[in-house]
Amino acid sequence: MGQASASWCTEGLPDPDGPIAWASSAPAVRPLHYAPAGSALASVLPPADVEELLAGCPRELAELLKESGQAAAMRCRPWLSTGAMRSLQRSLQCGQLKQTARRYRETEASDDYTYSVPVVVPWSELDLDHVVSAGQVFVSEEAQHDKVLHLKKLGLQAVRQGKVGVVLLAGGANWRLGGGDLPAACSNRLIGLKSGKSIMQLLCERIRRIATLAQGEDKRGSKRISIPVLVMTSRLTHRAVVEHFEANKFFGLHQQDVIFFDQPVSPVMDMSGRLLPQSLGGEFAQTPGGTGAVLRALANSSALEQCRDRGVDCLHIVGTDNLLARACDPVFIGFCRHLDIDCACKVTDRLDSAEDVELFCVRQSPVSTQFADIEDAACGIEASQASKEILNARSRTGGLSYSASMNSVFMTVAYIEEVVDRPVPHQKVPRVVPYLDFYVDLDADEVEEVNLISPAALSSPSSPSSPSSPPKGAGGNVSWRSSAKVPAGLQKGSWPSETGSPDLACQRALLAAAAEIRASKKPGPDDREDAWRCDVTLDSSGPVAVLHIREAGRGPLFLPGSLGGPQGAQVMRSDAADNALLRCSLVVPSKPNAFVLETSILDYFAFTDRAVALKVNRGREFAPVREPKGRHTAEAARQAMRQLHAGWVLAAGGNIEDGGDPESLIEISPLVSFEGEGLGTPGQQGGSTRGLDLDGSTLKLPCHVNAPEEVEQDASNGTKQEKVSAGAKASTTQATDGLDTSPFYLQEYPRRPEVSRSVEPQLSGPGSLARTTPASP
Repeated sequence: MGQASASWCTEGLPDPDGPIAWASSAPAVRPLHYAPAGSALASVLPPADVEELLAGCPRELAELLKESGQAAAMRCRPWLSTGAMRSLQRSLQCGQLKQTARRYRETEASDDYTYSVPVVVPWSELDLDHVVSAGQVFVSEEAQHDKVLHLKKLGLQAVRQGKVGVVLLAGGANWRLGGGDLPAACSNRLIGLKSGKSIMQLLCERIRRIATLAQGEDKRGSKRISIPVLVMTSRLTHRAVVEHFEANKFFGLHQQDVIFFDQPVSPVMDMSGRLLPQSLGGEFAQTPGGTGAVLRALANSSALEQCRDRGVDCLHIVGTDNLLARACDPVFIGFCRHLDIDCACKVTDRLDSAEDVELFCVRQSPVSTQFADIEDAACGIEASQASKEILNARSRTGGLSYSASMNSVFMTVAYIEEVVDRPVPHQKVPRVVPYLDFYVDLDADEVEEVNLISPAALSSPSSPSSPSSPPKGAGGNVSWRSSAKVPAGLQKGSWPSETGSPDLACQRALLAAAAEIRASKKPGPDDREDAWRCDVTLDSSGPVAVLHIREAGRGPLFLPGSLGGPQGAQVMRSDAADNALLRCSLVVPSKPNAFVLETSILDYFAFTDRAVALKVNRGREFAPVREPKGRHTAEAARQAMRQLHAGWVLAAGGNIEDGGDPESLIEISPLVSFEGEGLGTPGQQGGSTRGLDLDGSTLKLPCHVNAPEEVEQDASNGTKQEKVSAGAKASTTQATDGLDTSPFYLQEYPRRPEVSRSVEPQLSGPGSLARTTPASP
């Protein structure tokens, strides 16, 4: 299926930012207050208890922790067994701490760049031997209809000749969305379309539609149109993405055309420069490196080599968080090939100056630097990194001067091979990252042995040992401090070694729990706390950690007895910590608490003077799903699709009857139409071009206009959908007693089904983790 096993361990591998080792035959597989400049990592000092913490550690590890300022990660060592201690040391040695610290320090350095607004070029100049220069913008709506048809014909011709490949970016952690569904592109529940399709399925079906249109342009029509689809995943998303493709039979794509490859992840550090624990045994928060990581990931796998072998000379790189993204857009591809440019991106108008998007701009540098070969270079800049002057700059017409990048990029394979080994700057983006806070009770007069609560007891509503519902706080919220039930603690030296998880199971479970807390809990009007906290039961007999989500309440980021807090060294030296039990809480910050390092694919535009942008209509091509509330929500994306598809029906001569419900949706399958074509004329008999005649037809909403081959599939899936709905209903009923009957198990079992053998998603609904039974050893 174009996928092979991936090795997630980074021990012994070269620095991801170092020279590329080309694969010849390997399988592919704004916070309110920022930390002062330079305080995050540039001035990190070893903790006061560093010598005691590093006693007995290998010399190389001790030097690494001192240099990177991460010795505090060893404060939990008194509660670890010998095997668990070795696992923690191995995790820190493999964590690329030195490289990560260096990248954080580099982001603190000031630059001498200035930014200017890209120049808009009239289409009429293209016919006058126009000279392309970096950062020029062409507005698609200003092009004549004949010009657009010509560009589309060029794009379909390239597709028909096998010159085009598509890259789908599905490795992100969805920090802005909360991380509940990883990845969001594979969640049909999040999008909520009538068809039940996910964004990933829509993108794949649009690729199939382009192949059909290209086939229709071929008079012979004998050769199958092959479009390689390269799917980039990460340790956080690889399993879910592959299972999503397998469970849906690759959405009709040929299995040999789908190639999975992974991008590396790196540790996340909070605004004080500390690692964020995701388990007691050595798993720390990780994050993919942004869209700029796609080029190195392509080169480090065999995916790019396979493209060269198949004759592919250009790639359309598309993000999977845009409900209206036009993957393998023939007009965009024809535009880029017509200008014979190295790279280009799609941009659109911004809603307002506060919209969290990447801006397309021209960067001026006084001299050529390692990050650019030319003085005026096209690039991107995150809104959180841009100055107020850039964010609020307006044109003569009153609109915002800088356009938003849509995460849709064209690049030639030759240009990727040329620039993949060049360094690009990292951007430090503030994000909310959940973490585990390990603490000891400093107020306890004496330490008593606390009976551990087993996961079975937590899962049983009738169990007398089940935690009672804590009292309510202000605004109807649970107050974490008011809970009378002290969570069970962990004795010193009792936590056993954990089984390593290649897909960061602990972090994925914490992200899912954090998303559920945010969805079910709302802060009161007088709330002044910084985070949500919920108790975690540590059971050393598993080892298992169980989150009590329904007991979550408002609380601080760190407690007085927190090992990872500012007073962690004093806590370790206090008398209360000598025989104390270790306790744990999940902390879900309300505001950004960490800086995530990301690179942008637009930064690779700086190495050529032939990098331009195509500005498109936002309502037709840009409906991102990035936030649970705000501008980029799933609800806003669905309404954008409704308006677009309703416009297609009206333009084809059809009518729409919504029954007075403006929320009712109309959805036209991508297999029927890519951009509104084929709706006013019937399908060609005996040909490959599908079409519908909606002229004079009235569609009652909600309505899903699907292709003929989808009707039979929808009928066969009816029984399955009823089972899933019934399971979700049962889970909701089960939770009404106020008890946490669906705990999240952070520690994975030793054996799990192989990804390549799975035909159904392993997690089909809420609470499925609690119903999973351990495999026999």
